[in-house]
Amino acid sequence: MPQQIYVEGFDTTQGEWNVDRQGTELVDFQQNLQTMLTTGVSSDLTNKLVPASATPSAQSLPAQNAWVIRGEFVRVNQGSRALRALVGFGAGGTKLETIVHVYDLQNGYTGTPFMSFTTTGGSGAMPGGLASIGPIGAVIKGVAGAAKGLTQDTARTSRMITAQISEHMYRSGWIGKDKYIPPKTLGD
Repeated sequence: MPQQIYVEGFDTTQGEWNVDRQGTELVDFQQNLQTMLTTGVSSDLTNKLVPASATPSAQSLPAQNAWVIRGEFVRVNQGSRALRALVGFGAGGTKLETIVHVYDLQNGYTGTPFMSFTTTGGSGAMPGGLASIGPIGAVIKGVAGAAKGLTQDTARTSRMITAQISEHMYRSGWIGKDKYIPPKTLGD
């Protein structure tokens, strides 16, 4: 079992970015999302399994009983808060998909992951405000539906990554049922 996990910022140079920004604004948006995910994964792992921290590059880390999590954003759909608030049922929905690779630093950084997996999630198909009965219900549902977006998707992705790491640790006999976090599968 690793004594430490390092989390690199996920690669933002590839993938599909369906957001309402370009140029410098897009770069800032990507860096903010990258930081949010790195912080979320580090925090979730530290709170639930093993100390974790952000690192700019695993290649500079010495051999040690630690793992490195690297990844890339595959698809980021910003969606539309207005459509989520008013219509719902998937209209204006967000989507966040990543590929995750985990490396063991026991023999130094080799560049070959021992575990790889994907994550996917989005704002779902909840009804929007127009589906509610009455104007007050429409406002309440609309605000709640609009608030679900990439911030929530990033938190969900952090939990998914932690669950995959937990499953590996559990199957390896390093943690008990009390710390085991079952990963969600399609249909859960």
